[in-house]
Amino acid sequence: MTNALIFVALLLILGVVLRQVFPVFRWLFIPASVVAGVMGLAMIQTGLQLNNPIVADWANSTSNILSSWPGWLIAVVFAGMLMESQKSSAKESARRVGQQGLMVWIIVLGQTAIGLWVTWLLIQPYYEVPNSFGMLIETGFAGGHGTAAAMGEVFAHPSVALDGGKDLGMLMATCGLVYGVLTGILWINIGVRRGWVNKSQARSTSGGHPEQVDFGSIGTARVGRETLDPLLWQIVLLAIAFGIGVILQAAVMFFAGVIDGVSEVKAVDAAQAQLSKRLSASNVLDFPLFIYTLFGGLIVQKTLKFFGQAERVDGETIHRLTSTAMDILVVAAIVSLNLQAVAFLLVPFAILLVFGGIWAAICLLLISRWLLPSEHWFQLGLINYGMSTGTTATGFVLLRMVDPELRSGAAEDYALAAPLSAPFIGGGMITIAMPLLLLERVSIAIPASVIAAVVLVLVVLGRKLFYRT
Repeated sequence: MTNALIFVALLLILGVVLRQVFPVFRWLFIPASVVAGVMGLAMIQTGLQLNNPIVADWANSTSNILSSWPGWLIAVVFAGMLMESQKSSAKESARRVGQQGLMVWIIVLGQTAIGLWVTWLLIQPYYEVPNSFGMLIETGFAGGHGTAAAMGEVFAHPSVALDGGKDLGMLMATCGLVYGVLTGILWINIGVRRGWVNKSQARSTSGGHPEQVDFGSIGTARVGRETLDPLLWQIVLLAIAFGIGVILQAAVMFFAGVIDGVSEVKAVDAAQAQLSKRLSASNVLDFPLFIYTLFGGLIVQKTLKFFGQAERVDGETIHRLTSTAMDILVVAAIVSLNLQAVAFLLVPFAILLVFGGIWAAICLLLISRWLLPSEHWFQLGLINYGMSTGTTATGFVLLRMVDPELRSGAAEDYALAAPLSAPFIGGGMITIAMPLLLLERVSIAIPASVIAAVVLVLVVLGRKLFYRT
């Protein structure tokens, strides 16, 4: 742990230096944390390929340690988001959450529809693959490595018979991560230059001159200095919000476990066990920690306000602390990318990958403009873009480039809308159930057409309800 922390610190210093030496990084709006992450990824991958067992062991252990950091760091970021008094009404917040929830359904169901259509029309005429092959875009892009591992059991079921499905899912997830970061940077540069985001908010300067140093005040006294250091006080409040989130998650999962214990049904094979798991209360209510810490911050804010102590929160300091967590998250997420997946069925896999990438771009550049809140559609679209090509951490890597202070409100909308989709799609119960209960039992034309029609209806409905809002 200590060695990994020192490694990240050295990478950040290297990222700052390289960004100052090479103006192209500033021109492309690439923050030092991303530069540091890419350099770290190169070092780790080089170390893994060397014949030196000591270096290889260091690279493997460091990558494993850093891979666990993003989930915790995202939770820290969200713990601070609602600690200040909220400026928008409950009705306005509910509307934005509805827009975001609908957008996620369109993105993920669209991935499934496109995967099935491509499998039906372009792949199956030349390659003998099951209908469920079309699920690989959703499995790897929206689901990520965890879903790929779970879906491996489903793909291996005799009713599906997709040999190597787990490896294909892992490869798709890995390619999605790399694709999401690289193309995301491209869209960010286009977006900033087209005015989709305030250029002054981007964490960069487009010119070749060194950046000005921001010495914004933090740790403003909210308690007497003789009582406690003002900066430490804000850290304590943030830690309490995080702790409340951990307790909330533990409580929810405890009661979910009780429900599952009462209604437990014995599965006959591994695939049905996966389906039973996805339908269980423990899975349906197993939201990421960052959702609970978001409410932890809200509880802290409401509690202080109830006792007339709302001014004890220094918003600027909380922003600085969460921004620090975000920078470290970016480095850890990039350095720990898994590039060791085994590829086979390369041509059909590549076809799915290309069409999945095209759909992700359409969702970001077109549909997001129609459906998402106009004030931060691009920022929220970037989180969705990262989520739908790998992980939420990837989305925040991209968001960090255009909204370094997390002031746009996009992150809050994303978190609050997550329960509307996470239990069902992108690795939820519908993802697991489709290959087992539907895809191999009917002609691929039926689910491909029905899901595509559903996506079209959702887009039309969303455009009618939310366009230009």
